[in-house]
Amino acid sequence: MSEQINVKRYKVKDTWKDYEVTLEVNLGRLTEERAELINTFWTGAEDRQDEENGDVIRTVIRLAGLEVICEMLEDGGAAFSSKDNSYPATCSTWALQNREGWGGKIEGDEFGWCGIRVVAADVQAPSFEDVALAEVAL
Repeated sequence: MSEQINVKRYKVKDTWKDYEVTLEVNLGRLTEERAELINTFWTGAEDRQDEENGDVIRTVIRLAGLEVICEMLEDGGAAFSSKDNSYPATCSTWALQNREGWGGKIEGDEFGWCGIRVVAADVQAPSFEDVALAEVAL
């Protein structure tokens, strides 16, 4: 039986700092069973799933967005649009897919084992002007 292709787009956004990434998800690949494997790979699976009202697929998509945002912040931020079809999107997708627990890449397939690819991002690391210095008493 061949896999169905059912691609939907989701935005994962940090509610405090306005970081956001846009993900395309092949829901023919990211089945409930596969999402369950991904979610339960790490501790806290039940709590994450409760945050998404028991929907394990939405849980894994949200977790993927968090992983991508954190990776981008470690790399100094990223900004690209889905219209770019750019190298940063490809690198971000590979970084997610190659992380432990996400199943890896599939040759010639942008969605990888997890069924998720990054198509846009606006994740800006703080600059010098964004931070303040204050002396504190000993």
